[in-house]
Amino acid sequence: MRDAARALVPVLAARARAAEAAGEVPGETIAAFRAAGLTRVLQPRRFGGQGGPFALFSEIAETLAEGCAASAWVYAVFGEHAWIVANFPEPAQRAVWGPTPAALVCASLIPRTVATPAPGGWVLSGSFPFASGAAHADWAILGALCAGAARYLLVPMRALRRADDWQVLGMRATGSAALVAEDVFVPAEHSVALESLLTGTAPGRAVHPDWGLLRAPRYLLVPYSLPAVAIGLGAGALAEAAAVLRTRRARGTVALADSEFVQVELGRAAAEMAAARALLHEGRTAAEAETTGPDPAARLAAHRAGMAFAVDLVRRAVERLCGLCGTEMVRDGSALQGRLRDILTIATHGVVSPREAFGEAGRAML
Repeated sequence: MRDAARALVPVLAARARAAEAAGEVPGETIAAFRAAGLTRVLQPRRFGGQGGPFALFSEIAETLAEGCAASAWVYAVFGEHAWIVANFPEPAQRAVWGPTPAALVCASLIPRTVATPAPGGWVLSGSFPFASGAAHADWAILGALCAGAARYLLVPMRALRRADDWQVLGMRATGSAALVAEDVFVPAEHSVALESLLTGTAPGRAVHPDWGLLRAPRYLLVPYSLPAVAIGLGAGALAEAAAVLRTRRARGTVALADSEFVQVELGRAAAEMAAARALLHEGRTAAEAETTGPDPAARLAAHRAGMAFAVDLVRRAVERLCGLCGTEMVRDGSALQGRLRDILTIATHGVVSPREAFGEAGRAML
């Protein structure tokens, strides 16, 4: 799996500009993910997946991002959502993977609307934003309030339509447009209480009793899913900036590679990237090993804070690298400019918000 991901890095890099222009990851990339089995790392073995370790899934997302952050993001979405589907009742899992064993699932998870009770289930209407990878998905998980409690509802993509609202600064190729539902009926067995995922007690635990990952609180591992893309993006930006600085000359005469200032700042950026990578690698290994503890709230907060800090390190490092490269990065089509826009966009995601993550960690400590 590692070799397959590494082999895709130059392929994704070559496709990145066209993917951004198209506003979605190309079908050839999704086909390559599927052919290599990458999207099934967190799919249960009972339904043809690998039932693998979360750390491996996170590592693959990190590696792919060295080539194209948006492609890696879509991969991470599909991989993580297979794990979420595995938490649903068995009828829902059969509906997704029975007809299409390699089915892909996008999502808009934050409950932003209220579902209406109906005999045997719920009726769902509304707009559900940020559904990354929806153009290639077979199903969608939509968060909603059901009788006052947050639930995830599983809906086939044929019952939804995509809005044209993804005109953004960065991560354009994720195609993260909103999904629109109009009086869509969702059977009760195609839903799961969010609280059960947060406590590791969802129905899927009984469906797959030998897969320990389903006993882990969801928010213990979430910080190592999409944020891993930012770390891989940083590695790609560092390599691209170093390549520019080796040959670039200031005002056409002074070699930047001979500047002590450039050397110090490049070294500083590399150290920031290494620190971020260490936080990711050590954190995800520890998180997957943790299932119990005296203060789960403090542990969850610490993992989230660590990754919020790591992504902020990468953001600052990429900004510094772009400053060093000067006018080289302002041109449309510059790979480094694309990295900057992507990391600024990733940094707006709630899971890596420093204010929220650090505040949560501080409250848990106090």
